[in-house]
Amino acid sequence: MTGTALPGKVAMMINPDLLLILNSRCKRKVIITGTNGKTTTNNLINHILNSEYEDILSNLMGANMPQGVASAFLNNTKKVYDWGIFEVDEGSFPDVVKYIEPDYVVITNFFRDQLDRFGEIENTSNIVYEAIKPLNTTLILNADDPMVSNFKDLGKKNVYYGVEQTKFSSKTQRVVESRFCPICSNNLEYEYFNYGQLGRYKCNSCDFKNPDYNYRVSEIEYHDDSYHFKVDNSKGQTNDVIFRYDGIYNAYNCCAAIAFSIEAGLDMEQVVERIDNFDYKLGRMENFEFQDKIVKIVLVKNPIGLSEVIKSISNDKRKKSLLFILNDNPADGTDVSWIWDANVEAINDIDNLTSIHCSGTRANDIALRIKYSESSKNNMEINDNMEESIENVLREDVEIIYILPTYTAVFLTRDYIMGHLNHTNARIPRIKELIKSKIGT
Repeated sequence: MTGTALPGKVAMMINPDLLLILNSRCKRKVIITGTNGKTTTNNLINHILNSEYEDILSNLMGANMPQGVASAFLNNTKKVYDWGIFEVDEGSFPDVVKYIEPDYVVITNFFRDQLDRFGEIENTSNIVYEAIKPLNTTLILNADDPMVSNFKDLGKKNVYYGVEQTKFSSKTQRVVESRFCPICSNNLEYEYFNYGQLGRYKCNSCDFKNPDYNYRVSEIEYHDDSYHFKVDNSKGQTNDVIFRYDGIYNAYNCCAAIAFSIEAGLDMEQVVERIDNFDYKLGRMENFEFQDKIVKIVLVKNPIGLSEVIKSISNDKRKKSLLFILNDNPADGTDVSWIWDANVEAINDIDNLTSIHCSGTRANDIALRIKYSESSKNNMEINDNMEESIENVLREDVEIIYILPTYTAVFLTRDYIMGHLNHTNARIPRIKELIKSKIGT
């Protein structure tokens, strides 16, 4: 249990109907769910809508189970809100929509994640699918994920977004979560992949394929540490967008946020301007600038996410070091076998990589996985003490350090880095003590 969710847990024990009160106070509501991209999309939508609406309630810190949503309410109690914007964990989705009636549901994607909780992605997708059936809502659906576009059969108002083939697309993909048609279970045929099972697909047995886009991203370029791309919308407008964070997956996050915002009544020019000046502070490609180097924190939590982060790092030609922090606390998922499904071999495509550090409760596991990727040409240091590992990597003579923590290590890592950055003389508690006090062991 993270500190951002604990108040909500206590409050819901006192008043189990707390989310009903929250629901009644929000004029309109949107829920963002799916495996990857929820927190980024949630924060993007908040940033966009803040240009138009004053009173917004949201769980921006990523605590996305019922108690996390409740905690957001406790921290910002008002009589009425223009919007309630909530990211919701896939497994918790049914429990949340029992109380909160969303006007919109944004679905990002379905990948394998926390197998000890969810099992395979067909089960995860079905949990959300069944919970949406009774809802009177508009669905904002990722047309490029067959597990998501299948939700069109629910008979709701459907809005589709996606990413066209670009120079970042590929004809083959090593890590694909599902190659099977969700309608007839036959093999899907792909024209191209963007990442994971997201791409242009069709089933030759039942004609299942990508629905037509209402919003689409095209012509993606990467330069000046930013992605530049075009977005076409359902009103026939084409706009240039700049997003200052790495990863092709962020093109999908932006497109989802744009699709929702336009459907909710905002102007396209206004939306694009807000995306251009978006600044993210929650460990998703977040930069910290030291005097002699940059430290970038990037959350990793499943095979697709780790594979795409490594691919993004390969675009960076600066001299660099990597620090992996792999934890197996309940919020991370106690089953860490997912690291063997990630394309860790892509580390060999990273130029100017001077060293690799491995830490966390399962430091030896991630070190072994990297060893099997045949990247032993790089210096490797293994230390399960996160504090010491961060100290060691900060001493590296490099231009940029990438720190890749799992969920329970993200905020602890940020706190420690910010302590260094602020030159504070205050004692920074040892990370292991923080883990015990905040999330348990």
